[in-house]
Amino acid sequence: MNPKLPLALTVLLLACGCSQTEPLSSPIAGVWHVDEVVNLVTGDSTDPENSHFMITDSHIMNVGGKEERPIVKKAFADMSPEEILSQLPASGGFFSYEIKDGKVHRTNEFALSELFEGMYIVTEFETDGATLVFRDDHHVDGQMREWRMTRVE
Repeated sequence: MNPKLPLALTVLLLACGCSQTEPLSSPIAGVWHVDEVVNLVTGDSTDPENSHFMITDSHIMNVGGKEERPIVKKAFADMSPEEILSQLPASGGFFSYEIKDGKVHRTNEFALSELFEGMYIVTEFETDGATLVFRDDHHVDGQMREWRMTRVE
């Protein structure tokens, strides 16, 4: 396991868990379930299964995994490599961000693949408080995509 993952998760949990005297100021802060990912070039739509974005005033974390992964009744230290792989998320990233000129400007601080670390992404967004849409050129293939989400918290 990459040693940066526990650090990234700890930082996010601390940022989210601190008591605040003022509400979050970011219009996109919250926990969001990704309902659909739409490729705006091809029109294809996918269900990302169990995918979420957790957003604070300064950081974004996204994690996605298979809903039907097997239950392994062992601690990670006792699992075989195959069992560990069956439990890992299918996607994930940790970003710092700021909103400038009405867009989210984010830098990938940690990803499941080092290929994406350091990547700078400018994302259009729309929100009404209950729904959130991210729209940008997907860094894997350069095609415009929308991530359509609903607020969980």
